[in-house]
Amino acid sequence: MRLGPSIEVPSNASRFLKSREEARRQSVSRVQLAWRAEDPYLYNSAFDPDAIVHDDAYCTSVVDIDRVVQVPTANYFAERVLPHAKPDPSVVDIGCGQGELVSLLRADGLDASGYDPVLREPTDHLHDRYWTAGEPAADVFVMRCVLPHIAGPWAFLREMGDVAPDALVLIEFQRIEWILQESIWYQICHDHVNLFAAADFEARFRVVDQGTFSNGEWAWVLVRAGSYSPPTPGPAPYVGALGELFADRAQVLHAAASLGRPIAIWGAAGKGIVLTHALLAAGADVVAAVDADPLRHDMFMEVSGVEILSPERATADMSPETLILVCNPNHLTAVRDRVPAWEVVLPSDLA
Repeated sequence: MRLGPSIEVPSNASRFLKSREEARRQSVSRVQLAWRAEDPYLYNSAFDPDAIVHDDAYCTSVVDIDRVVQVPTANYFAERVLPHAKPDPSVVDIGCGQGELVSLLRADGLDASGYDPVLREPTDHLHDRYWTAGEPAADVFVMRCVLPHIAGPWAFLREMGDVAPDALVLIEFQRIEWILQESIWYQICHDHVNLFAAADFEARFRVVDQGTFSNGEWAWVLVRAGSYSPPTPGPAPYVGALGELFADRAQVLHAAASLGRPIAIWGAAGKGIVLTHALLAAGADVVAAVDADPLRHDMFMEVSGVEILSPERATADMSPETLILVCNPNHLTAVRDRVPAWEVVLPSDLA
């Protein structure tokens, strides 16, 4: 069952290029949300795995507005995950980025290792490749915003359960409920082939514990790897809400194109890349993106080619007439405090 319109988006939403020309050469793909009643969860039926690129341009680091690296998993791991694991467990971080969580866990004395093809500095415990079932098993597997990227997510988890049935698997994902509630339609991207709710895991696994963070934007579930059972078939629960989401998208794009003033996007990660591409395609005047992460400064967003500025450079260079659109409502107050001379709103405020 198709849900909502087919839309064009950048194929990848986490890559930052060194030149505008190179950025504009990157590919686009389509998103067509769908639901299968016999295996109920929300996914992109138009996903093209051949369009996904994990290379040196890929960057998923998270920093706050003061440029402090954020690893939210570390805030609850000891209290909520470790009590359910065997003593002195081995931990494998699948999709470990640059090893931020692995380094923190090892500093706490845990036997932690990580796998990620975008890893820039491999070590004896950080491996620059995908994790597969052929790698050594662990007592605890961690997947921080990894399962949304994997086509056939349940088969992947079942394979993990075959390798280590008694292992715990910690899965983090952005909640579809939050996306719908806050009208973050620009979180709907091609490289997130799946959109999850905690109920999707409760229907298939024994959930040992679960929680949320970032004001409900993110959820985590801790499941027992070998506990999979087929879900009960069911109808799509999001039909009306998704209709409203895509209606909001159309209204925002029309309003932005009609503004007659320059726009800057605050937040150059995945949300910002999708939002910028959509705004430009609609005819809006997007002049820059702003991001606190130094790794993105002076780089260019894929497909749109919009340059990413530091907050200091943005406030020095941007016209006072520039309207700043903040991608994430969790950051709105902090951005307004940082740039009080500019009008700062959420994209949804334009609808």
